[in-house]
Parts: sequence; C-alpha cells; structure tokens
Amino acid sequence: MKKQALLFLACICCISAVQAQFLRKMKDRVRSLTAVRTDSSLTEGPFETPANGPVNGQPSLTISGSGQLQLDSVFEFDIAVYQETEAWQGNQRVVKGGEEIIVFYSSARPQLAVHLVSKSTGARYQFYADFRQGAQLSITAIHNIGSGTREKLDLHSMEPVYPGETGYLNRLIKTGEKKVIAGVACEEYKADNIRRDSTIGGTSHALATASVWTPMQPHTLFPGYALIPEEYKDEMERMLVAGSYPPVAMPLEMHLEYSNGDRVDTYTTDIVKNENRRVRVAAVIE
Repeated sequence: MKKQALLFLACICCISAVQAQFLRKMKDRVRSLTAVRTDSSLTEGPFETPANGPVNGQPSLTISGSGQLQLDSVFEFDIAVYQETEAWQGNQRVVKGGEEIIVFYSSARPQLAVHLVSKSTGARYQFYADFRQGAQLSITAIHNIGSGTREKLDLHSMEPVYPGETGYLNRLIKTGEKKVIAGVACEEYKADNIRRDSTIGGTSHALATASVWTPMQPHTLFPGYALIPEEYKDEMERMLVAGSYPPVAMPLEMHLEYSNGDRVDTYTTDIVKNENRRVRVAAVIE
C-alpha cells in the first residue's frame, strides 16, 4: 500500500503544473486512503456498508458519505460523448499532457456520468449524478486503489469532475455567443472575474479565464433531462434566467487560461448515440 502511494507521488512530480493543479484532489484522496484498512464490495443495487478487514494489496474501493443516500453500483447509459484535453505551457504543448474523457447520458433515466483518465499517470476520476434519487458520487482511483464520496445532489455546489481548475462552474455567465460543435448548437459561458484578483501575480498558476461551450438545449444530448424531478428543473430554470450555468449538459468545448500563460483546451472528438452500455462503478479500480 505504501509503495503504491509513493508511486503516485512520483507521478505527480513528473507531470506538468497544469495537470498537477487538477490532480491535487486526487493525490489527497489517495494518500488518505492508504491509511484506511477497509474495503467496499459493490454489487447490483444500492451501495452496501463497507466490511472491515485487511486489504493486503488487493484492489480496494472505499465509498464514504451519508448512508441514507441511495446510489446504484451499476448505471445504464445509451449516449456517450468522447473528448480529449490538451495541456499547454505557454506556446509549448505538454507531451502526454491532458486527459481522455467520456461523458455518459441516459435516454430512459435522469442520470449522467463523467469519466476522466490522465494521459500521463493513468489516474481515474469519475462523477455520477442521479437526479431521481437526488444523489451524486465522486470517485478517485489509481493503481487499483479508489476512494469515493456520495453526497446529496445540489445544483449550486455540484462540481462534476472535469479537467483543469475546479470551483468556477457556478460562476459562469452567458456571453450570447453561439456556434455548432459536432452537430450540436452551443452557446458560450465565461468566467473571468478571477483575473481581477489583486493577489494574482505574474507567475501564479491561478485560473484567469474560462470559456465554456455548452449545448443550448440540455435534452439535445441528455433526453433523460425530461425525467428530472420538477424541483431540480425549477432550480435550473432560475439559474438560466439569472444567466448562470447549471452543470447538467456537460460542455462540448472548454478553454482554460492561467495567469502564468498555461492553458488547458478540451475538444469533443465523437458523439455516439443509441448504444446501450452498463457501467459498473467498481470498474474504476480494475
């Protein structure tokens, strides 16, 4: 277990500053997991209470959070959006930088997922949102060790895993710009208020601006949106009227710029519809 933690930290030291910014949360979660001697067995249906026992170097996935929240351990989707990110340091593209992403949607259920894999380390980060049960699940995994947290789904604090800096999605403002990406009509949202922070210096790696292109109509890629409970729909409508972005239909394109000149660009490479697939949560550590 200690060896796996050391390998993870060694990988972190080798990647670019852009990826290190993103993987910081992964490192903290996996480091804390090495001290946990429990293992969760995930089966069909709701998550079960973790069983105590030695890990002995075997694949391990520990799910924490409220036991009152119900989440399935197998999700069914029929729409997949494939994306890739590129990491840049100034004008130099980072070799093996960035991430591979799959965004899953369902036509029959109000649920979505985002799966991300680091190109350089193989670290995995996954997010699931189930509007029917009002719950979300975030998982970090590397070297067959995973740690996850299930929480009540709250649109205002909901942070689907995504490349680069986190914590800005709920500050995005619609610009009015529009374009078509992979056959989907999209509109632009931006967050640039961080640039005016006087504490940001010329060498800081703080996020300066974010340009996000998201589908104009969420149901275009997420037909299950129609099945979302009214309480969430009303909240999303209020957010849209106020000009902010409810993180339901994931962006098809993103451009993140940092105060030191680094940037992370995300592009959609393919959209596959009407292809049924069952996604096992436990597969994140396999």
